[in-house]
Amino acid sequence: MESQVPFTECQNSQAGRGVAASAGDLIGITAEPGLSRQFFALCSAAIVFWLGVCWLVSGEYVAWRASDSLRHVQANLRQSSEDMTQGLQRTLSVFHGIPAALGRDRAVLDALRRYGDRPDLASLPMARRQEILTADRRLAELNRSLAGSVEDIGAVSVIWLINPAGDAIAASNGGREDSFVGTNYRDRTYFTEAIAGRLGHQFALGRVTNIPGLFFSAPVRDGDRVLGVMAIKIDISYLSSWVNQANALLSDNYGVVILAQDKSLEMRTLPGAAVVGLSPAERMGRYKRSEFSELPLVPWGSAEHPALHRWGRDGVPYLRSSTILAEHDLALTILAPVPLVATVAADRLALFGLSGSLGALVILLAGAATYHWLNRERSRRNRIARERIEYMATHDVLTGLFSRSVLDQFLAHGIAGAKRSGRGLAVLFIDLDQFKEINDTLGHEVGDMILKEAARRLRNAVRGADIVIRQGGDEFIVLLFDLPQPDDAGNVAGKILAALNRPYTITDQPQHLSASIGIASYPEHGETPSLLLRHADMAMYGAKAAGRGGYRYYGT
Repeated sequence: MESQVPFTECQNSQAGRGVAASAGDLIGITAEPGLSRQFFALCSAAIVFWLGVCWLVSGEYVAWRASDSLRHVQANLRQSSEDMTQGLQRTLSVFHGIPAALGRDRAVLDALRRYGDRPDLASLPMARRQEILTADRRLAELNRSLAGSVEDIGAVSVIWLINPAGDAIAASNGGREDSFVGTNYRDRTYFTEAIAGRLGHQFALGRVTNIPGLFFSAPVRDGDRVLGVMAIKIDISYLSSWVNQANALLSDNYGVVILAQDKSLEMRTLPGAAVVGLSPAERMGRYKRSEFSELPLVPWGSAEHPALHRWGRDGVPYLRSSTILAEHDLALTILAPVPLVATVAADRLALFGLSGSLGALVILLAGAATYHWLNRERSRRNRIARERIEYMATHDVLTGLFSRSVLDQFLAHGIAGAKRSGRGLAVLFIDLDQFKEINDTLGHEVGDMILKEAARRLRNAVRGADIVIRQGGDEFIVLLFDLPQPDDAGNVAGKILAALNRPYTITDQPQHLSASIGIASYPEHGETPSLLLRHADMAMYGAKAAGRGGYRYYGT
């Protein structure tokens, strides 16, 4: 469907004339003489000025930038460390309270009274212990209750109950293949702490799942007596949001990195880590490995900046912030790069050349871009002028529809497409029946407005791929492409008639028009543009002779 652009309106009797007369008003802009020489002189002066400024300020700027960068990194590092530490402490405090709250449940106390002091159970093989504990109906009910608590809390992956001998007698994963029931935990630090009457915690790899996590425990009491231990596990993967910054590391009390945004750093050790003091068996029990690689973190070696460190082969110094969470046996380490400190001496010598060359390049590019923009603007205006001339040559000035000059081209193209696809093509010749009377009685201005409204209705009545052309005066031609059935042209003609027959409210008194439409289809009514047009015209006159306000196919 064609788009309509505003042009100076003319009377419908003069539509399409005077195109060539307006072309003289659309002349493009010509380039100013000497423009290139002026740009060259201005760019040269700007480059000389820029190099002088660079020579004066480069030394001072490099020193100030390095000092300012170090101050900003220190402030940001301190704030990040405080924020992350506070978040960790709040979360860990919540986790410590969960097993204590769960241990007050009546079913938990009942289970420990029945299976808390069972030396016969402790002496049995694990498979037999698991079989006995799993068969207990009340323990099975407790397992389901613990599983429900896991679902409610969300952060907890497993909850289990341990008797004084260290055997898990109930667990939220009881009855599953990875069930903790029957497993002994008496060598775990969180168990020994809780059975001694204190809150316990520990990082370790799961004994059954081998999934790393933080373990929290609390004693289950009956008055002053400790009946057993309630334990929970938080998978490390759930805690990834704790280290929300690159080069942030969370380590346990033995210096083993348990959580890092860069997963390749996990299960490595900080320099001087205490894990080397554990026996191989203790390391295997806690970490499922006996050997650890140390993180490549060494002092930077600068007397002026003793707090800086080197990270691997990276030539950038890092500030290190370490916060120990003593009550949780954890430590938070954050490394922040300070690259400008390492290059102060080299930057002072290189900045003048770098900034000078970059500035000169920017000046040249800006000059070239400005010069290019002026030329492009000139070309743009020339292109707009050509497009307007072309538009005026191919479109009707009044209605914005295609003009008669492109009819043969569109029709020839449509015939070629119909030959290839085997689908139909139709030409509709449309004439407004009562237009001459309205034009004569109400004047050309009203007639022009009615023609514009009729053109708008025609465009809306056909598909976007179809073409609407103003033949001249009150005559229009519609080209319908890619028709599945020959009768489809009649359906479109009916829509057009309905649209054109609606009253025109141009004046206070609505105007009523009808239209007569002649239809010629390819190839039934002709195989050439001239033949199709002639037959559509003849069919239109046949529709008029039949009483107007309708459509007729050629030959009917």
